[in-house]
Amino acid sequence: MAHQLLAARATPAAEHARSDSQGVHPKPRTVTYVISFDHGCTINIARVKTVAERLRHARLQRGWTQNHLAAAAGVSQGTIGNIESGARQSRGSLPQIAEALGISHKWLADGLGSMTLVNSVAPPYGDPGTVVLRRSRLLLPLQGPGLVTEPDDNGIAPLLLHPAWLRSVSARPEHLVAIQVSGSDMEPSLFDGDTVVLNTDATTPTDGQVFALDQDGTVILRRLNRDGGQWWLHADHPDQARFPRKSFGPASVLIGRVLLKLSSHI
Repeated sequence: MAHQLLAARATPAAEHARSDSQGVHPKPRTVTYVISFDHGCTINIARVKTVAERLRHARLQRGWTQNHLAAAAGVSQGTIGNIESGARQSRGSLPQIAEALGISHKWLADGLGSMTLVNSVAPPYGDPGTVVLRRSRLLLPLQGPGLVTEPDDNGIAPLLLHPAWLRSVSARPEHLVAIQVSGSDMEPSLFDGDTVVLNTDATTPTDGQVFALDQDGTVILRRLNRDGGQWWLHADHPDQARFPRKSFGPASVLIGRVLLKLSSHI
């Protein structure tokens, strides 16, 4: 990932030469350039004149996808996409987007000052590469290959996932979604109100693993078991008469495998 050295402001010389009939110079039209270098010492100069260009540059500097930034900032991916495409400014969202990226809001909104916050030498959350994951709500039924989510953190602090842990579980940030557990059917493994992190790239049935599924437009969590030559959806609740196992058929679509849980139940 490239590291920012400085933010320079350039005003075209022609702007200085022009003046109106009263001898008053018009306000200079400023263009911001960000000068950075990568690990191979290659110089990279990014022209970031607009909010869209500044946001995209800052996001790529962090190595984040639009979905990742949306989750970290608590906004929708559509909001990020609209700002970066120039379709809509959504300036009311810029403060929280800047905070998530660890950059100056004034720089992001108006190109003023330095991109990096004063005295900020590291990302705002943990070590470089730490993933900030806010809890989301899955919007079902699934349509197409992508997931549609909306923020569902209700003031809950985001999860901080260290890059070493991500490597240990072979997970990429853009494939992670954090959701709230609803219901008692997976107790004592998962309780109502717990938070689980899903790897949406892991949708191959695996014996003994817990998955989130889209079952007729409802998100459920079940443990997959292979028995008698077929796959079964198993609720961990001890009352199996109340929560009997069901065959895994076409009505159930795997959303992702549970990688991590956050629970207050010890």
